Amino acid sequence: MIIDNIIVITVAIILITYLSINYVKKYAPVNLFLIAICAFSLGIYLPVVFYNVYLRIRYQIPLGIGLFVLPSVFAILQYNNITFGKNLLFKRAEKCYNDQKYTKCINYLQKLMVKEGRNSKVLFLLAKCYYAIKEHTQAKEYLYEVIDKDEYDFNAYFLLGNILEDEKDIDSAIDMYQKALDMEPTCYDAYEALGILLADQGKYSDAEKLYKKAVEFHAESYELLYNLAMIQLELGKTEEAEKNLEFTLVINPDIPEAIYSLGNIKLLKGNYNEALSLYSEITKSETYGLKAYYKIAIIYVTKNEFDKAISVIEYLINEDRNYIDMIENEFVFNAMRSKIDVLIRNIKQADQQIIIKQQEEIDALKKNRKNWFGREKEETQNTQESVLYTDIDMTRTGFRAEDIKNQ
Repeated sequence: MIIDNIIVITVAIILITYLSINYVKKYAPVNLFLIAICAFSLGIYLPVVFYNVYLRIRYQIPLGIGLFVLPSVFAILQYNNITFGKNLLFKRAEKCYNDQKYTKCINYLQKLMVKEGRNSKVLFLLAKCYYAIKEHTQAKEYLYEVIDKDEYDFNAYFLLGNILEDEKDIDSAIDMYQKALDMEPTCYDAYEALGILLADQGKYSDAEKLYKKAVEFHAESYELLYNLAMIQLELGKTEEAEKNLEFTLVINPDIPEAIYSLGNIKLLKGNYNEALSLYSEITKSETYGLKAYYKIAIIYVTKNEFDKAISVIEYLINEDRNYIDMIENEFVFNAMRSKIDVLIRNIKQADQQIIIKQQEEIDALKKNRKNWFGREKEETQNTQESVLYTDIDMTRTGFRAEDIKNQ
């Protein structure tokens, strides 16, 4: 009986040890649960043996399952490299990637490859990690391996395009983005990236065709609509650009650049009230606020509302002196040039007075420093060792003049 109990306890300890080692080696989270069950069952079994307590069958069965059956089944499965933990391990790696813990993610994935082999899913996430830490060569190697395993993996082509674009190999990047779209015609990111590259190369007609096709698949995308409108403006298709900008603002009314561009079209067409309304919406924008005020001033001058125009111009110049040159060179403002010239002259004179005053303050400060920290040479020679001068010497040197003489 004693030998049986020793065997039971020994087997339980071996199972716990084996499951613990496998947890470390293979990152099988289910083992933690199994180890806890086995340890709990062993914790019950030991006092039963020690105090020679009799257990009924209904208690012995669950104790035996927890002590032997479950741990043994999973130990055998893991010994044959069959585990239920690989998906959990991959999810853990994905979480590390999302948390920008790329080195830790790479470690998880390399462990998973040793255990499960080099599948496309793991290789692609590895490539993303290496791309994130700017190890482009390593990332490309994994991506080419992904494509070798699955030539229709559009995500691999897209990421290759990103890497090649970063490396300034634009033609190759365009080819990769196009391949991604060939494999997956709805790939939003590939449309956006490819359209930008085509536009940068001045291929506006190609970019317009691409964005039109993209909008067919992603009609809800205000980014694509806005990009399409900008391309159409480059091509001189003002009417189409206007419609697409209006669609853009229906989807998302809070896009300052779209509002400003649409306002420019309305201004160009002579729809001053509509343009004024649009510009007024973005006067608080950090990027487009002053630009909007400049256009508003032009509208007021065009409508002969000179008092409103001069007020806006004064605000503009006070906010940013760079607008002085723009206003002086703008033909539209010739209708009220005399008023503007007086305003600009007064502002320039005020600026000059401020500069003069600041220089006077600087000069005064320099003079005060000179009087405090030193004396003119002739003053030093003729000055008697008065109490005041002796004190000043102390502040300058740390010793009184008479102390210096005595040294």
